[in-house]
Amino acid sequence: MRNFKYFLVKNKMIIIITSIVLICAIAIAIGVYAQLTNRGDIKSKEQDENYDYEDLERSFDDIFTNTINKEVDAKQDINYDEIIYCVYNIEEEEANYNIKAKIPLFKIENNVTKEINKEIYDTFANTIIKIVQNSTAYTTFNLDYVVYVNNNILSLVIRCKYKDASNPQRNIIQTYNYDMDNNRLVDINEIIDYKNLNKEDIQKEVFEKIKEENAQIKNISDQGYNVYIRDENDDIYKIENTPNYFLGKDNHLYLVYAYGNNNFTSEMDLVIF
Repeated sequence: MRNFKYFLVKNKMIIIITSIVLICAIAIAIGVYAQLTNRGDIKSKEQDENYDYEDLERSFDDIFTNTINKEVDAKQDINYDEIIYCVYNIEEEEANYNIKAKIPLFKIENNVTKEINKEIYDTFANTIIKIVQNSTAYTTFNLDYVVYVNNNILSLVIRCKYKDASNPQRNIIQTYNYDMDNNRLVDINEIIDYKNLNKEDIQKEVFEKIKEENAQIKNISDQGYNVYIRDENDDIYKIENTPNYFLGKDNHLYLVYAYGNNNFTSEMDLVIF
């Protein structure tokens, strides 16, 4: 014990200097890290500001290229064609119908993908069968899809333009966000967390978007046109109830409100982050 106290007294100045140097080094490291992080945040915000979100909305129809798009952070050593592919490529025209459909399904099999495939088949393939067997008035059915891969999330987006006889055209959208690492679907809250977004800010923007769209639509309606009026109190506008969403090009989050999923309308609202 005496030797230890002697060591402390003898080397007190060295210990103090060493401690100061260590503290300064740690402070400098923290400052550099914070500066780099802040630069990253600023760069990310600048990138977001450089995006024309209205242009992304206008070009929404153009994304359906029936291809798999690997984004920058996608795993490069995976053959994604072994995960999902176009199983039906249908082009058929008769007196009563015109069908052009590329229907994708998951090639890998587990309980989740089997359920997805069943839903896709029941919704789209069965509709085609009914058109071919029962159509008495001219019907058009066009179906395309696109796949985006961001990190471990594979987003499948299916678009169907369906016009049955004299009814207005329906634009139908179905999306699936599949966690390839854990073989499960990813819910919207997980994607919001993944993108470090604020849920309350997203919710506010959705409500504002729907109100703006409705205001414009009501003006058209007042002029005597038959238009689709949004129900601003509908629970689908609550983030947790958003029916369709996906991660697209450059990791953008698309919230899709396609009213043609349940009604005879081609009206659709997109909110993109």
